[in-house]
Parts: sequence; C-alpha cells; structure tokens
Amino acid sequence: MPRFRDRPVDAVIDVRSKIEFWMGHLPGAVCVPVDQVAQALAAMPGVSTRSRILVYCASGGRSAAAAVALRGAGYHQVTDGGGIGMAKRDYVAD
Repeated sequence: MPRFRDRPVDAVIDVRSKIEFWMGHLPGAVCVPVDQVAQALAAMPGVSTRSRILVYCASGGRSAAAAVALRGAGYHQVTDGGGIGMAKRDYVAD
C-alpha cells in the first residue's frame, strides 16, 4: 500500500494535465484534471468518501483547489501533497 508521510494512502490523484502526467508521475497515480476531480472520484471503483486520498500537481495550486473541492464533496481524508517535487520526497509506493 502506498504511503505519504508515513500514512497509508488508498488513492493517489495527479491533478495536472495529461501531458504533464505523461512526462512523469508518482507510481500508482491516476491523472484526473482538477476541474473534474470530485466527479471522477465519485465514479472511481474502490474509492469512497472515507478513502485516504492524496492529491498533487506541479506546484501546489491545483492540488490545493482539488483538496478543497473533494472536501466540499464529502471526502474526509484528503491530503494535499502540493507539487510533485515535494510530494516525491514523502511518498513511498509499495
């Protein structure tokens, strides 16, 4: 199970564009555009409002917006990992 800052993560969501994702992403991440994140997670198998979700982007702006949108949609355990460079340091894929 992936871990972020020593805590288990159920879903890793990259809210950057598909081209940014294609150029490199965290292992196990799924690319979901920031403006579609709440709708996409609602339709994602195995993800519920109680899932532990990590969101990240390029520099932290889009991940912050995604975290707010997800919390507003009822997801209670959302972690904003910030930019990919910072998120990589605290992320372990198992």
